[in-house]
Amino acid sequence: MSNSTLTLDVYTCEGFELPSGGMFSPTTSTLITGPTEAMLVDTQYRAADVDEVIRRIEDSGKRLSTIFITHGHSDHYFGLQRLLSRFPHARPVAIPSVAAHIAANLESDRAAAQAFFAGQALDNTVVPLPLTYSTLTVDGIAVHAIAIPQADIAPTAILHIPSIAAVIVGDAIYNGVNPFLAVTGPHEWQQWLASIDAIAALNPSTVVAGHKRPGAADTAYCVAETRSYIQQFAANVDSCRDSRELVAQMQSIFPDHVNPSALVLSAVTAFKRKKQTHA
Repeated sequence: MSNSTLTLDVYTCEGFELPSGGMFSPTTSTLITGPTEAMLVDTQYRAADVDEVIRRIEDSGKRLSTIFITHGHSDHYFGLQRLLSRFPHARPVAIPSVAAHIAANLESDRAAAQAFFAGQALDNTVVPLPLTYSTLTVDGIAVHAIAIPQADIAPTAILHIPSIAAVIVGDAIYNGVNPFLAVTGPHEWQQWLASIDAIAALNPSTVVAGHKRPGAADTAYCVAETRSYIQQFAANVDSCRDSRELVAQMQSIFPDHVNPSALVLSAVTAFKRKKQTHA
């Protein structure tokens, strides 16, 4: 590896069955490494997975300087406290809007994670620091933090690494996994599509999705696939009779996508919203 090259090590945890039923999607964490430094993007949230991330950082032999959080979902930042206990000199950061969102929702997120994961998730009391600049570096090589309008949550951000034509996109892009559309509606879906267009405009060759099917390649194909999924979902909410028909239609179009639980919940919620709108 030359001194001008960064490399990515993407860890994807396995999806798992939730105590209350249904599945939770496999989640990614990405280690960006240079000759001497490393930056981690998103943390995992269960002890065994955070420990695997720690092992990978240690095996890299690089100094972890930064932990960047893309957005305020607990599965992406609840490993902060455990990571910082091992790497106390690493700086946890997020764009200002994400840092503020996490700070405002930390206590409710802690309670919700405890209930939702039934004790399988770590607790976390750490809030990332708000960035006062948009360009970070790993061994002097630029890594750009970019706010985007919408993903499966807002606010949210991506990281762009021009030197290797890579983007790490959090939950703006899904890769072989049914996107979680249950907490957004038609207006947010249009904003999400605008985010996807902004990602595509960067012309990346490597795209690391926040949730991906284990073993799926980190290629730009998942950008177009996520765009198509959201467009198809929105169109079928309008045309299908009920959520069951919507689920069947989406599964016929995307038969290899994992975590049908996310699709079912998204479909049920979309039809509840549609009924309320037309009431």
